[in-house]
Amino acid sequence: MPKISVIVPVYNAQKYLVRCLDSLRDQTFTDFEVICINDGSLDDSQKILDEYAARDKRFIVINKKNAGVSAARNDGIKRACGEYIHFMDADDVIDAEYYATMISAAQGADIVSSGFVSNSKYSSSLGYKRFHNLTGLFGKLFWTQALVKSFVWRYLFRADFIKKNKLMFDTSLISQEDAIFVLDAIALANRVIIVPNVNYHYIFNDTSALNKRDAGHRRKLKEQYKFAKKYKSLYAKKNNVYALWRFRKIIKIFL
Repeated sequence: MPKISVIVPVYNAQKYLVRCLDSLRDQTFTDFEVICINDGSLDDSQKILDEYAARDKRFIVINKKNAGVSAARNDGIKRACGEYIHFMDADDVIDAEYYATMISAAQGADIVSSGFVSNSKYSSSLGYKRFHNLTGLFGKLFWTQALVKSFVWRYLFRADFIKKNKLMFDTSLISQEDAIFVLDAIALANRVIIVPNVNYHYIFNDTSALNKRDAGHRRKLKEQYKFAKKYKSLYAKKNNVYALWRFRKIIKIFL
């Protein structure tokens, strides 16, 4: 059984895919599998994936009809054999020491979180200079900033924790599905570890599925952003951490 199962949904990602897969292949920590879910790509993504799988047995390719990123991640969860699960986007990269650092700090925690570097004007980077071992919900939400920066790729999740709590991605959503997954997971987690001095690199891709130009898609995105904002507000009230939501912009500046 590998220590980590990395789940990578892939849809028309040929321009960025090699960079992503190389950052996985070049990890100093090697005890992992990479489950690449080819979600009906129409470009050369499948060819690239097959080439990596042929050269490195850790890379596993699953081809399917296009059903969206949530369905792809759910398929990956069902297939995963690792002790921990990491969700990675096909256009991003990670530091060479990423998994080595995260696993060494995990200590059996349900969730392990890192900082990240962003090149997007829509989300600023977030870094950590010291280790955090968090058990209370207020602390978990404060230090992860999950109410604001709720990206699923920031975290390693213990696989048994995900499966025991039947955590899955909402396939009805094309946006914000990771925010809901992350917030639900953090509320259920007994312990969350934050690891300093290692980063996930979020690379904004203006041609991704979330950045389609058609009016109908844009309208649906706006509706789901509103849904997620309301969900976060109700989540904060329900869990008695509404101050974190109310003052999220101030907290963001502080951190």
